Amino acid sequence: MVEQESHEDSVDNSISVTRHKIIFVGDANTGKTSIINRIIDNPFNETYEVSIGIDFMSKNIRFRGQNIKIQIWDSAGQEKYKGLIPSYVRNSSIVFIVYDVSNKNSFENVNNWISFVKNIEKTTIVLCGNKIDLEREVETKEGEEIASQEGIKFFECSAKTNDNIKNMFYASIAGLSTFGVNDESERENIAKELLEENGGEENQDGNNDNLVKQPPAAMNVNGEVITMNNKRRKCGC
Repeated sequence: MVEQESHEDSVDNSISVTRHKIIFVGDANTGKTSIINRIIDNPFNETYEVSIGIDFMSKNIRFRGQNIKIQIWDSAGQEKYKGLIPSYVRNSSIVFIVYDVSNKNSFENVNNWISFVKNIEKTTIVLCGNKIDLEREVETKEGEEIASQEGIKFFECSAKTNDNIKNMFYASIAGLSTFGVNDESERENIAKELLEENGGEENQDGNNDNLVKQPPAAMNVNGEVITMNNKRRKCGC
């Protein structure tokens, strides 16, 4: 999804704003929320807020004088919330499908998630194997094979150690229509430029002036977005 915002909505009134929507899906406890937190401002906590329905945050990115707003939607992995996801997958620019490399069951459900997304929307899909800091039940080549078969991008990362999070994010969004490039080598250059202009791979002090946090949200049965209160639990995300 691409939207142009008015000057009144932009962070800097002299700069136009382009907005894209991306969403993270996958089984529960694969670390989707922790990945998003790293993308936004790098915090990692052993305790985290369990996603109820759909949570939402926004990240402002600067690129060659443009202000690009990325809406990042975090979906709950529990089956009872799966019915909410299609509304957010529709008109999305990218869908990240996340599995846990230390949990074989989460990987075995990847094909179901890919089919689920493709049946909803023709959009860019990125496969992400998280928790590479833990003992593996899923090898890298297994993720590569599925990605090759489906013609989608594949990355591995660790939200806990912050390994490859920002590289994955900027390499993925470099393919957005905003940048207007189709050549893979040119996309790689765009990704490097985005990484350099927006704080690099890590931001150890946890500060990010481009961060815009929004309250957790979910949709009710009428399709309206409502605020939800989340519960905390221990997690090795």
